[in-house]
Amino acid sequence: MTVRGLRRALTADALGLMLVFLALLTFTLGVSASLRDGGENQSLLPAALIAAMICFGLARSRWNGIQASVGMAALGVLVVWVLGARLVQPLLEFGRTVLSLVPQIIPAIRGQTVMDAAAAAESWAVIVQACAALAVRLQTWLAGLGGNAFVNDALVSNMVWTLMLWLFAAGMGWFTARRDAVASLLPSILLLASVTAASGRQPEMLWLMVCILLVLMGIWNFKNHTAHWEKQGVDYAESIRYDVGAAVVMLAVLVGTLAFVTPSISWREIQERLRSGENNAAEMLGIEEQPIPAGAAAPQPGLPRVHLLDGSSAHSQQVVMTIRTGELPPIPDLSFVPAPARYYWRSTTYDSYMGAGWATGPAFHETYAGNTPLLSALPGGYRLVHLDVEMTEPGGVLFWSGMLFRVDVPITANWRVRPVSDLAADPSTFFAADLYAAASSASAYKTDVYVPAVSVGELRAASTDYPDEVSRRYLALPSTVPARVRELALEITTGFATPYDKAKAIEGYLRAHYEYDLEVPAPPEGADVADYFLFDLQKGYCDYYATAMVVLARASGLPARFVSGYAPGSYDAQNAQYIVREADAHSWAEVYFSRIGWIEFEPTAALPEIERPADAAPLPVQTAGEAPFQFLSISRLQAHWLLPFIGAFFLVFICFTYTWVERWWYLHRLDPATAIERMYRRLYRLGRPLAGTATPAETAYEFMSKAVRRLDELKAHSHVAGTCTNVQRDMTTLTSLYQASQYSRRHAQKDHARTALKTWQRLRWRLVLLRSAAIALREGLNAGKTAEPASRRSAI
Repeated sequence: MTVRGLRRALTADALGLMLVFLALLTFTLGVSASLRDGGENQSLLPAALIAAMICFGLARSRWNGIQASVGMAALGVLVVWVLGARLVQPLLEFGRTVLSLVPQIIPAIRGQTVMDAAAAAESWAVIVQACAALAVRLQTWLAGLGGNAFVNDALVSNMVWTLMLWLFAAGMGWFTARRDAVASLLPSILLLASVTAASGRQPEMLWLMVCILLVLMGIWNFKNHTAHWEKQGVDYAESIRYDVGAAVVMLAVLVGTLAFVTPSISWREIQERLRSGENNAAEMLGIEEQPIPAGAAAPQPGLPRVHLLDGSSAHSQQVVMTIRTGELPPIPDLSFVPAPARYYWRSTTYDSYMGAGWATGPAFHETYAGNTPLLSALPGGYRLVHLDVEMTEPGGVLFWSGMLFRVDVPITANWRVRPVSDLAADPSTFFAADLYAAASSASAYKTDVYVPAVSVGELRAASTDYPDEVSRRYLALPSTVPARVRELALEITTGFATPYDKAKAIEGYLRAHYEYDLEVPAPPEGADVADYFLFDLQKGYCDYYATAMVVLARASGLPARFVSGYAPGSYDAQNAQYIVREADAHSWAEVYFSRIGWIEFEPTAALPEIERPADAAPLPVQTAGEAPFQFLSISRLQAHWLLPFIGAFFLVFICFTYTWVERWWYLHRLDPATAIERMYRRLYRLGRPLAGTATPAETAYEFMSKAVRRLDELKAHSHVAGTCTNVQRDMTTLTSLYQASQYSRRHAQKDHARTALKTWQRLRWRLVLLRSAAIALREGLNAGKTAEPASRRSAI
């Protein structure tokens, strides 16, 4: 590109747009860095860019500030709600079912058939239930925001941030079109300053925003001045733009640098005061403070059950807790008891194998109010289970099965990896969430959990494409693991192609070759636990089995982790509850499967293997009482009643969209004369039945006169006289505009096209109505003329 071409390309407007884009990117990254999910909030930047571009276009249209603000706010709420409730696929499915009803409308009106709207009603019921569930979460979050309880709902906080960035970016785009640097960037700078003060993360983003603001002020002010000079005919040297540009950039960098390094105000002291107090709003909005470096987050590694083996705890029949799931009713007659579902009651998951035992990596503590969802969504393949847990003595630790969704009491969750709250994230990424443990002082609580409902076929079909976080954390083994352990892992899994078959081979090998025994010593100091169990002891209890399976699985390339809790216990059919005793304390292994999640394996020989269906089976249909928000579920009959309302909403939406597109096309894409001509041609086609048969060389005014005479006749024979008068007036207006645009010496202006468009939009629906009335009147008159001679003949 030549110097002249580069100079033409780098105009003030082009430089301003590039700087605004850089500011928008900086603003979004600065806010994202302060949130819990950090860079995982992938929906923020696209939302901000789209909002800025839409509002930039609106600023160059006829919309005023109030219209644009209301429109962008409504559109932002709609987009965020659809993404938060994950309604994209349900809405597409609902639209497909509604379109499938179109061929049934005419036969149903004629009474030939009855419309089958069951599929549309079911699709609508899914949308309503998803919206209701999200509304409950939002209500809970708002209640916590106004009170003293923490409600750390990652989905809601991400929705709030997405909407906030949408609105701030919309304002940035609006004022960018008007070259107002302060109004464009200052609100975003103030918000970023507040977020940075609360989190203490990446203050350089704020400094960069200030520098961009200073440069934009200089560029746009100079552009406005030169435009004014050119309008007034003031002559100025071309070199002034380069001089001013260099001065603006140097001044912006100088002021920004001084502001960044000069300790004129103790910002750190102010920041510490803001961060030292309780900040419920920042906590609930997902703003994460910069972690303070600390030492090891885990205690000395060891086996979790060692302390249970030095006394009678391993054989104790003391009841720890009872758990009800509600899946089976109480059965007074014990002659026939159906087999209950088998659950493991987890409390702690360990990720770090240290050779001498297990430890956990750094965990983030978060407090949740009762009934706060911990996960924003889950993909298919999981079923909901309700647990009603009663502890004999409060132990401070929660027990559950599968993936913890919510608990009805306040809890503290210790996350190694927090759940993804990005609205646009793939649902399978939620499996990367890693909960070390959850604590509560309650002696009784109710919880909703999700347990996998997958078949052996689905597990065999899982790929080996694991998320980076899972591979990094759950394939790691210390270098001190002896080579013979790794060699044994390869020997066991050789010949097996899928991760599931390899895991089953390891599980089966441990169950077949090692004896279950509680009377074994703790591993010697400095010994590798897995190696000691596999080659020296060759017998042991659940901790040894689970440790050996996890180590062998990782050595075979399978992500695995060690889980501690309780075995299923005994099932009391008369009271429909699981009874868990101290003797049921247990540890087991879990293996990660891509897009499925963590699956339990039982390597301990003293307990039966876990049975799974060979083929995929459909999940049981949840009734209203089984749904997570059962009081908000609707029946099919209610969905039928709601169907007309949603249909009307979509009809209004389509009409509004068509009107807006039509207005934009006529007023911005076509020149005024062409736009008026096309509107008149539509008038001609729609009004031809009123004017009758066309005559040779018929002019526009002759056509209008024929239509007006027919409308005069229609006034005398119907109740639409007022409509006829309005149509006559509008037809006269549009015909006059057409004649003037085609034959006048003066060129048509946009105001003329705008008047024609408003007239045509009023006129077309009235013409449709009057055409129907004219046809009915003509048929009635013809019927009367035919009946009159017949009556005369009968009288003669």
